[in-house]
Parts: sequence; C-alpha cells; structure tokens
Amino acid sequence: MNALRPLLLLALATSGCMGTGATLQPAAELPVTKVVLYQNGVGYFERRGTVVGKDLELRVRPDQINDVLKSLTVLDLSGSVASSVSLPVERSGDEVAMHLPHEVRSAQGMMALLSVLRGAQVEVHGQNGRQIGRVVGVERSQTADGDGKLVETPILTLLAADDSVVKTPVAGIDKVVIGDKTLAVGLQQSMDIARRDGAWKPASVQVRMADGGSHDLLVSYIHEVPVWRPAYRAWVEAGKGVTLQGWAIVDNVSGEAWKDVDLTLVVGSPLSFRYNLHTPHRVPRPDLSSRLPQVAEAPPEPDVGYEDAPAPPPEAPMAEAEKKPYAGPGGGGAMPRPAPRPAAASKAYKKGKMAEASADEAGDDGERQRAQQESSRRDAAIRQAQALVTGREVGALYTYRAQKPVTVPDRSAALINIVSRKADGQEVFLFREPNSGQQPYRAVLLRNGKESSLEGGPITLYVDGTFAGEGYIGRVGKDETTFIPYARESGFALNQRYEETISDRRIAKILGGRIWIQAKRVYTRTVNIDSNRDQPSTCYVKLHRTGGTELVDPPKDIVKAGGEFFVPVQVPAKTKGTVKIIESTPISSIETGLTAAAIDALKYWLTNSKPEEALAGPIREALATHDDISKQEQRIYELQQQRDTLDQEQRRIQGNLDALPPGPVAADLRKKLVGQLDDASKKAAEVAKHIVEAQVKIAALREKLRVLLAGVELK
Repeated sequence: MNALRPLLLLALATSGCMGTGATLQPAAELPVTKVVLYQNGVGYFERRGTVVGKDLELRVRPDQINDVLKSLTVLDLSGSVASSVSLPVERSGDEVAMHLPHEVRSAQGMMALLSVLRGAQVEVHGQNGRQIGRVVGVERSQTADGDGKLVETPILTLLAADDSVVKTPVAGIDKVVIGDKTLAVGLQQSMDIARRDGAWKPASVQVRMADGGSHDLLVSYIHEVPVWRPAYRAWVEAGKGVTLQGWAIVDNVSGEAWKDVDLTLVVGSPLSFRYNLHTPHRVPRPDLSSRLPQVAEAPPEPDVGYEDAPAPPPEAPMAEAEKKPYAGPGGGGAMPRPAPRPAAASKAYKKGKMAEASADEAGDDGERQRAQQESSRRDAAIRQAQALVTGREVGALYTYRAQKPVTVPDRSAALINIVSRKADGQEVFLFREPNSGQQPYRAVLLRNGKESSLEGGPITLYVDGTFAGEGYIGRVGKDETTFIPYARESGFALNQRYEETISDRRIAKILGGRIWIQAKRVYTRTVNIDSNRDQPSTCYVKLHRTGGTELVDPPKDIVKAGGEFFVPVQVPAKTKGTVKIIESTPISSIETGLTAAAIDALKYWLTNSKPEEALAGPIREALATHDDISKQEQRIYELQQQRDTLDQEQRRIQGNLDALPPGPVAADLRKKLVGQLDDASKKAAEVAKHIVEAQVKIAALREKLRVLLAGVELK
C-alpha cells in the first residue's frame, strides 16, 4: 500500500513479532460503505470488512486525526470487542529537531551533507569507483576547463583504512552509504520534519482486538468535509404552476474514491466542534521542593496481618442491543411522486374547414408545437431526475438518502437530484424597494408545499420555455411562500399616500371622575401603480408592518414575512391599479373630565351599549351640562367681542373730544360726543355684567359636572 496516499486508511497489521529478515505483509483495506454529509461541515463514514488477527491499523490524515479520535467506533459483528487503542504522541517539528545533531539539522544538499559528516565512516560510489573511508572534509579546487578558464570544483577527501588519503570530485559521486547508524537515523528524522511542511505524513492509530481469528468489523467515525450545496432549476408556465428540480452538489476531497456507497444528505446542523486530542496537553505545575522534609525518620516496625478480599463479581453478559451495529444517521422514507406528465395539447378541426385555415392559424399551430416540444423536453428531464433519493424527517433534521449505491471519484464533484415536483407558483412583478423610485423585479412567486423544506441555493429559471434569468432562493419551510427575483423590469410607476385617524373610542372604566378610554389608531396606505404594458400584470409591493398593528380586511393572497408583508396589486393593461392597506393599532388613554375624546367615547357607549338608566341618566345629564358650559363659553366669547368693540368706540370718541378746540364754537359738538361716550360706557358696563353672570353660571355648571362624574362608577 502506498503510504503517501492522502486518505484515511484502515489496514490489518501483521500479528506477532517479526525477525530481522521478516517482511511486512500487504495490508487489507476496509472500504467505505456509507457516507452521511451534514451542512455543518462534517461527514459520517462507515467502513465494513473482514480482517484476520488481533491488530488493526488506522492510518489517518493529520487534519482528520482529532475528529476521528473523538468519534471512532469499532464494532466486531462477529462477537469480539476492541480491547485498546494506541497512537504515537504528536510532537512538533521543533521538538523533534532538538534531539538531532546540529550538523544533521543544518545540512542541505550533497556538499553540505558531506561537510557535516566529517569523521563519519562512509562508502562512496562515483566516477572513481567504490571508495571507503572516513570523511576528512570537502575542499574547493580550481582546475582549467577546455577553454582554459579556471573552474572551482568541490573535492571530497577520505581517510582510508590503510591511513592513505584519497580524493574524488563531489560532482562525480552517485551514491553515499553512511556507516554511522545514529547519523543515518537522524537524517531520516530530519526528512520527516521537513516533510511536515510539505507532503502529507499519516499518523498511525493501532486498534487491538480482544482475540485473534476472523473479525467482521464495522468502523465508523466523523471528520471535516466540504458542505454539500443545493442548486435548483424551475420551469414556469402561465396557468400551469412551477416545475421544480433541486440538485445537491457533493464534493469528494477525501483522497479516496467513494465506490458504490450508501449516500445520505442531511438538512440541518447538529452541533459539532474541533477539539485537539492528538497533541499532548501540559499544565504548568508549581515547584514545592522547598516543602521536602529536612530530617529523615527511621521506619517503624512492620505490622503483619491479612485481609479477606471479596471475590470479583461475575462478568455481565453483553446486552443484545449492544451487539447490533450502529446504523448511523440517515434513513429511508418516501418522497411524494412528481405530478404526472401533462398530456400533449391537440386541436380538433371541423370537417371541411382544413382548407380554410388562415396563415395566423398556421402560426398558432407552430407555436403550439414548439410549446409541446418544450413541455416534452422538460418532462424528460423530470423523468431522468426523479426517483434518485427518498426523503424523510428525523427529529429536527431532514434526510435525503440515495436509493441506489453512489460512486464519486476522488477529487470530484457529483450532482444528485433531491427535489423533483410540481409546485404552486406564478410569474409576478415585485417592488422590493417601494420608496426608492426603482423599477420592480420580474420574479417567481413560489409556494412550497408540505413535502419538505427547500434549502438556500442558486436557481435557474425558465419562463414559457425560455431561459429568463438566475436568482437565489433562501431557505423555504413547509407551506411557506417566497419570491425569486431574476430580472429588472420597466414600464411601471408606483406612488403611495398615507392617512391616519382615530376610531372606535370605547369606555373601559369610569372612576373618581376619571375616564379610561380604549380606541384604535387607523393607518391607511393607498398604493397606486401605473402601467404602460399591453398585458395585465400582478404586482407585489413589499411594505413594512408597524409594530403592534394588525391588518384590517387584508387583500387576498397577501404574503406575510415577519415584520414585513407583500401586498398584491392587480394592474390592468395601460392603466392604474390601486389597493388600500389598513393597519389598526389599539391605543388607550385616561381622561380627566369631559375632553373631546371622552365625549366621543361616552356618546358611542350610550348608543351601542344600552346601559341601565341609573347609570345612563347621570351620563346624559353630564353631557347636557357640558353642552350648557359650551353654550355659556360661546356667549362669553361673543360678549367679549362686543366689549372689545365698545372699548374701541370709547377710545375713538375720547380721541375726538381731546381734539376739539376750547371755547363756545365747539360746545354743541362736545356735548354730542360726551353723550355718545356715556352711552358706550353704559353698554360696556352692561356687557361686563353679562360676562360675569355667564362666568358664574359656568362655575356652577362645572361644579355640577364634577359632582355628576364623581357619582358615576363603571368598572
């Protein structure tokens, strides 16, 4: 077996002790029989096979060793058990290098190696034949080449067994055998250290079985793998819904081909993590040497006695459930079959009319034939893709299990069909940014059924048999609806109007002259979409929902998504489509006295609640008193206007009096103006009197209102 293959190998090692001349027997590999891939970056693997002997060797890639150690399970279906698991201690290259000679650590290349081997016994094979001796050193000699130029040539000097010194050019050496075993082993270790920075170096895990013989082994473990990804294709036809296909892209980068394996793909992410079990973990310890005793004490005389040790309990038999192999995650199930292929459309012609078919009818017939061909091609793709997997729920997970064995070569990707079915859907226009002034998207509205969830991935869309664009589908649960935008569209203009009102004021409680009121704040959005398209359009507008609100009489086919909703707007050709969205938010307030909100709530309560007269009478009297107060306040306002007019009139007359010259010439006019001023003063005094009377009445009415409200209790 090639030890450099970058994969996890399981092999049966030769049992017993080998002599010096013993050779390793070829190791038998346990093939991968089951693979379960999760979406959290781990894979579950099972290997199954028969091995002979007690020792099982697992050769593991360094990036897999920690996952394998924390998940490894070895089951002997023949009845035996694994008694121990051992593995070499992981040491860093720096730690290993500290134990090597400095000369070996620093040697690089033939010349450098021969230089650091000074004094070592070597056997050299080269252009001067076979030479044996101890390395004296490497010197640089200058010799002339064919053109007479001096060339520096490294020369190896050896001290032979007869104490003679021999030389040989380093460039002519083909082979060097190191006679010093310690240096040879150190050189091998230095190569191992260098190898850690480059090629893969496996770690060997030894599993020892409790007894020899033949073992039917099932070995399972997990380790990190690339995440499998879904990709979708969708065919959309007007009035026929959506034909949906989903494919899983599976990558095999394990370093070993998966041949005829039981493959399961799992939707969901069980908790998983990295944990270093291979590298020794050391904890610093305090040095308590100072606490050692300073004086030694002689041991006491020994005590002699005996103890009755209880007999060991009999070994419990293995439960039958423990003898069964772990089946691993995944499983079967049945996924609903796709809808049957629609029958090809046909056209019945009336007898005797074939000769009268117009050119337009012939064109329509050609269009029907093209549509039939496209439908047949799509149906053929569905037939080819269906029945490859079965799906079922396993707790919080959903599994897709291949119905037949799957082969995925090493360093290859495979596409496996996981979804093939008809779905409810249609082509629409989607305003995702209704306030940005952007044009809508062309999109596919897809309603997922009850079969299974759809995981997020890219999707290629074909509309009426033609490639229309690409989109991305997020995770769609059962009975959920999603929009898949795939192109921009022009020809629409959107605008919105907003209106806010308070309605449905209701009395919740009246106590101590305070009135608790509940009402609704109504927020109305009017969405208008103008279209210059020649065909009617279904547009969806994405709107944000105000927190704590509820939609009042929402339009049909509205799509809710958390704090947002998508409202449909039917837009006729070359005209405008309108829809109103009404949101209602409950509000409450506490009113002291008969405010405008309290009056509206009390009137609504009297009209709709049919209260008892003992409670309704004081409320009606309170409302009538409030009306009287309002009338008196209105009278005071009118009287104040009269008083202001009279005050202005008095100031005008007084000004005219002040402007008259003294003497008898203006006596008559002065007398007249004085009379007018006196009349105005009397009228002003009368108005002031009426204002005071009205204010007194208002005070009395307010006191009456206070007493009335204080006497009303509604809980």
